[in-house]
Amino acid sequence: MDTIGILGATGAIGSRTLKLLQGKYKLRASYLRNEKQSTKDCEYMRVDVSKEEDLREFMDGLSAVVNCAGASYLNGERVSKIAGELKIPYIDPSGETFLEDKLDGLKNDNIFVLSSGYFPGLTGVLMRDICEGFDEPISLSGYSVSEEIPSQSAIEDFILTNLSGFGVTGSYYEDGQIKRDDTPVVEIIQNIPYQLTNYLSVEAEHIAREFNLKKANWYNASFGQEIIGKLQQAIIEFRQGSGKYKETIKEVPKLFEKKLQDKEGYTYIYVEGTGKKNGMLYSSKSSVRCSCSSELSALIAASTVEFVLNNKFDAGIHYAMDLLRPEEVIGRLKDLSVEYKHRESLEQIIEIGKEDSFEEYEEGVI
Repeated sequence: MDTIGILGATGAIGSRTLKLLQGKYKLRASYLRNEKQSTKDCEYMRVDVSKEEDLREFMDGLSAVVNCAGASYLNGERVSKIAGELKIPYIDPSGETFLEDKLDGLKNDNIFVLSSGYFPGLTGVLMRDICEGFDEPISLSGYSVSEEIPSQSAIEDFILTNLSGFGVTGSYYEDGQIKRDDTPVVEIIQNIPYQLTNYLSVEAEHIAREFNLKKANWYNASFGQEIIGKLQQAIIEFRQGSGKYKETIKEVPKLFEKKLQDKEGYTYIYVEGTGKKNGMLYSSKSSVRCSCSSELSALIAASTVEFVLNNKFDAGIHYAMDLLRPEEVIGRLKDLSVEYKHRESLEQIIEIGKEDSFEEYEEGVI
C-alpha cells in the first residue's frame, strides 16, 4: 500500500487532508509542538522543517508528500528539493510560481504539483469547468471573498507569495495582452457590499491563454484600510530585511477578529463565463460557499495526491487545475459542508455583481 506523508498534519489544512486520505493509504504525519500518538494506519513523527535531516528521515520510503507545514514561501524550496532528490512526488497547497525557477534542475526527474489549495487551486478548477462547458469560450471573470480569521502562517504566506509575483494588481487580460484597470467595483455578498479590484492571477491568465479567451478578469476583495495598512507595514519591513515583519504579522489576526466580531465566518468563490454552444451564446455561473476555506484546500490537496498516485503522466512542474478533472472535484464537494451552485443561461451575458440571479437554479445544485 502506498504511504502518503503529510507535513504539518496538525494544522488546519494538514489535519483535514489527513482525514480525507484515511482508510485509503498508509499515512505518515508530522507535528512540531502538538504531539500526537501513532495509530494503526497513521505514523506520527516530530519534524522540524527547517532541519534537512528531519525532512529526509520523514520522507524515507514515501510514495508522495504533501507540504502543509506553514508558509510555503519559507519552506517550500527546502522541502520540494529534498522530495525531488528522493524522487518523491511533491504536492503543495500553496507553492505558486516562485518555486518554478528554484526547481528548474529537478523538474525533469520528479513530479511537483503546486497551487493545490482553494486559491489557487479550486478557483482554477472552477474556471476550467466553465470554459470546458462551451464549444467556444469567450470570456471569464470571478472573485473570492474570505471572511475568516486567518492563521499567522496563512498571512505570512499571503504576503510573501504575492511579493513573489503570483498575480498582477490592477490588471486584467484582453486579446492576448495584460491591460491596466484599477477601478474598484462593488459586489453585494450576503447583503454586504464589498469593494473589488482587478487582480490578474496566474491561474486566470493561464486559463485565458489556454482557451484563447477574449477577456478574463479576476477580482480581489479589499480587507479594509486598517488591515491593509498593517499588511503594507509588514511588506515594507520584510523588504528592508527586518525580522520585525513577523511581529507585525501577529497583529493581523487580531484585526480580523475585530472586523468579524459577531459575524459568521465563510469563504465564497464565484466564477462566471460566456461562450458559444451549439451555435448559441450562453452564460455559465458557479459558486462555492463554505464556512472553512481549509476544507476546500484539503479537498484539492487530497484529490491531487490520489490523482498523482493513480495516473501516469510526465515528470515536471504541474498545477492542480491542469491535472484534476473538474467534474470529479465538484462531485466530492457534496461530501463536505459546502454549498455548490451552477447555472447556465441561454443568450444572456450577465455582468459581475448579479449574484441575486442565483435565486433559482436550473441544474447542478448541491
